[in-house]
Amino acid sequence: MMLKSLLSRFRRSEFGGTTVEFMIVMPLIVFWFGGTFTFFQSYSEWTRSVKATYTVADILSRQLEVDDAYIEDMNTLYASIMGESTNDTWLRVSSIEMTEDGLNLDWSNATGLHFGLNGNSEIPTELIPNLIEGETVILVESHVPMIPFQNYIGIDSQTLQKKVAVSPRFNSKLAWNN
Repeated sequence: MMLKSLLSRFRRSEFGGTTVEFMIVMPLIVFWFGGTFTFFQSYSEWTRSVKATYTVADILSRQLEVDDAYIEDMNTLYASIMGESTNDTWLRVSSIEMTEDGLNLDWSNATGLHFGLNGNSEIPTELIPNLIEGETVILVESHVPMIPFQNYIGIDSQTLQKKVAVSPRFNSKLAWNN
């Protein structure tokens, strides 16, 4: 009889129930916080890369001529905004003009060990706005690595790329100074 009452009391007891519930829910909470932080961090890096690319494009649109050193300085600015090393980021800047034959690559240069566009066939025509003959645009392409906080969410390590086409502001085209 005594054993039966002890078992009955043990079955009705709620002592430790909160601890068991906590142990069941805690992994879900940790997973949720990790995922939320990863999504926030990825979105934050993407928006920063967009803003940094537009900043560089705006600065270049106000210049009359640029050279290798100036493009490298723009990469330094871009890396600074992104909080990265200049070894991890790179920019490609191109001047594209509309001629009677279509889009023509005036010049293209990239930072670091990367290359500029090779010819008219590499121009991303889907990004270039409608231009009239003689009008030019500056195409700025930025690249920065993004490594997520956690990779179990489905966001993998990748290179964030942004391409922006802007018109020169104070001159008909951005000149290249060798």
